[in-house]
Amino acid sequence: MSVGNSEHKLIQGLIKGDAQSFDIIFDKYNKKVYAFSLRNLKNKEDAEGVVQEVFVSLWQNRSKLQELKNLEAWIFTVCFNTIRKHFRKLMRERKHLQILADSFLREDNSTATEIEYNDLIEKAEKIIEQLPNRQKDIYLLSKREGLSNAEISIKMNISKKTVENHLTRAKSFIKSALVDEGLLSLLFFWLFIK
Repeated sequence: MSVGNSEHKLIQGLIKGDAQSFDIIFDKYNKKVYAFSLRNLKNKEDAEGVVQEVFVSLWQNRSKLQELKNLEAWIFTVCFNTIRKHFRKLMRERKHLQILADSFLREDNSTATEIEYNDLIEKAEKIIEQLPNRQKDIYLLSKREGLSNAEISIKMNISKKTVENHLTRAKSFIKSALVDEGLLSLLFFWLFIK
């Protein structure tokens, strides 16, 4: 679908730096970008980050939109590329962290390294134990048993939204606590919490 007359005017306003034109475009597309991102990333915070990145890119590149024929296609191309970039970053982080984790477990490692690794696990377990009971139960069902939010919702007879809220709070608490423990604990966070 090509750009209609009213959308063409919005794009022209955007190119000139008109904030109201930007707001109208944002209102029209932000929910679609968020839904698409959430469907692919399965994480509300990451999806919100994609929305922000897409519309920051729109604003920063507004002067290059003079010949634009399809605004929605442009927005979703940027959205798709942002999601791909996110996945590539995650893959690099996980690969790097897996190498670090493997070095903990190599046969030629010293007893001190094994003790340090076991200490990390023990610290993480203690942090998880500090969660409120319902948050802890939901967190463990998600991370240890691998249940989806919908499955947890059914199992615990609560709404899926409640499950999501508890998981978000639990992850935030665990992340903060692990950061407080120092840099090595961050390794544990990225391997087992994310």
